[in-house]
Amino acid sequence: MKTSVRPRVFPSGPLAAAALACAAAFAIPHAGHAQSGNFGTETPSVNQIIDQLKAGGGDDATAGVRTRALRPGASSQATAMPEAAPAPAAPAAISMQIQFAFGSDQIAESSRRSIDNLAAALASDELKGRMFTVAGHTDGVGSADYNMRLSQRRAASVKTYLVGHGVDAARLRTVGKGPTELLNPADPRAAENRRVEIIATGS
Repeated sequence: MKTSVRPRVFPSGPLAAAALACAAAFAIPHAGHAQSGNFGTETPSVNQIIDQLKAGGGDDATAGVRTRALRPGASSQATAMPEAAPAPAAPAAISMQIQFAFGSDQIAESSRRSIDNLAAALASDELKGRMFTVAGHTDGVGSADYNMRLSQRRAASVKTYLVGHGVDAARLRTVGKGPTELLNPADPRAAENRRVEIIATGS
């Protein structure tokens, strides 16, 4: 007795094409956070600061990615998928621990070398014309309002120092983040949370 074998029929039309395109798509990584060189308690050299802030952002992992066909002939049924749009480059940034006296916006003497190196880097020819944001951060001790005001004063204090050491004031803006972006959220009291971040914001 012969058993008839029915040929396998693949669906066609717009719905099949859409399903095929979805099945063949690549995952696209999310971009948007600043690429931060966190120096922690280390005192970065002038060249280290320049190199980090010259970096424009991460490599575009999605450029040139197209949808792949799953089987021969599928591309003739599927609607062509356009090239993925390039992910926006994350701004370069560095995170440094500029120390202050408790509850004060006066820069501690122990941070003098760090901030001197920062001033020399920002005033260098390599970074000439670049704009930067000085962001002050505090730990999580105390009220949010108090820490926000303190972080603003500390960011302003760093800007004042930088301007006094050759950096054009028009190239710097300040912002206070308070305890809203803890570097070590598991330990809100940790010293690494008390830091200044320098973010490249354009040219």
